[in-house]
Amino acid sequence: MRAKRLHRWYQQVLSGFTESVKDGTFHQHNLRVRHRGKVKEIAVPILEPKHLGPQMAIDEKTIQGTNYTILSNRQTNKIALMAATLKTNELMTLMNRFDTKQRMAVRSLSRDMALHYDWLGREAFMNAYHVIDKFHVVRHVLEQLQAVRIRYRQIALARRREAQQRKTKYSEKLLSNGETVLQLLARSRGLLFLYPEQWSEEQKERAGVLFKRYPEIQRAYALVLRIRKWFSVPKGSVISSETRRRKQQQLTTLLEELLQSGIDEMRNIAAQLKRHIGRITNYFIARETNAKAEALNRNIQRFIHMNYGARNIDFFLYRIKIYFS
Repeated sequence: MRAKRLHRWYQQVLSGFTESVKDGTFHQHNLRVRHRGKVKEIAVPILEPKHLGPQMAIDEKTIQGTNYTILSNRQTNKIALMAATLKTNELMTLMNRFDTKQRMAVRSLSRDMALHYDWLGREAFMNAYHVIDKFHVVRHVLEQLQAVRIRYRQIALARRREAQQRKTKYSEKLLSNGETVLQLLARSRGLLFLYPEQWSEEQKERAGVLFKRYPEIQRAYALVLRIRKWFSVPKGSVISSETRRRKQQQLTTLLEELLQSGIDEMRNIAAQLKRHIGRITNYFIARETNAKAEALNRNIQRFIHMNYGARNIDFFLYRIKIYFS
C-alpha cells in the first residue's frame, strides 16, 4: 500500500479524527473572542482538568507560525491546556474553565521571565509560588555573552568592508594560533558555552588568544561563569530558608557587579534578572526547573519533523491531543 493512501486511511478511518470533527468534540473547547469588530476563534485543542497537579509548568511553542501556550504537569508530563494565544485575558478565560479547587491545589509554577505569564500565574494559581526556570536564565546570560563576541566581530567586518570601499589593502594577519581575527571570533562561539575544564587543547589555546586580544570578553565570560555556578549547591545538602536568603544576597551582589562592569550586554542582563530576583531564588526551594516542559517542546518538534510538518493543522493538533494528553 502506498504511504499516502495509508496516511489518508489512518486519518479518515482509524484515528477517530473524522468522527471528532463531525460530532464537535474536537472544537468543543475553542474560544470565541471579538477582535476588531469581528468574531475570532482561538484553537484550544487540549483542555484537560485531570492533568492539573501540584507542580505545573507554562511555556510557549510555535507551530506553523502560530504561538501556542502550553500548560503541563511536571510530574506526569501531560498537557493540561494548549491554546493558540499568548494574551493573558484570553488565557484567564480558559483557566476559569478549570475547577477553582484544582487551581488552588497547584503549589508551584515554573516559567520563563515573560511578564504576561507572571500575571496569569498569580491570577490563575493563587497558592503557587513561581520559579523562574534556571535554564531560561542561563540561556539569556549566554546569549548576552555571545552578543559581546558578535559585537567585536561586527567591528572587524566593518573595518574590512570600509577598506574594500576605499580600495585599500585589508591585512588579515595570522595570530599565534594560526587564525585570523575574524576566524578567531567566529570559532570562539563554542568555547564560550563551556566551562574551562571542558575545553579541548585547541580551545584552550584559542581562548588564551581571544582573552588576551579582547579582555572585555574575558571579563564577561568570568561574570557569566559566576552566575552559572551560583545555581550549584553541594550534593546532599539541605536547602533551608537561610540558604535561600544567603543565595539571594549573593545574587544581588553579583548583579551589582554586572551593572558596574561597564559592559552593556552584562548590564542589560543584570537589569532583567534584578526584576525577577525573588522568583529566580525560588529555584532553591525544591530545585525545580522547566526541564520536562522543554523536553515536551522537543518531543512536539520531533513530532512535527516525523510528520514532515503540520500541513493539516487540525489533524496535527488532534494527534498532539492523543499523544500528549
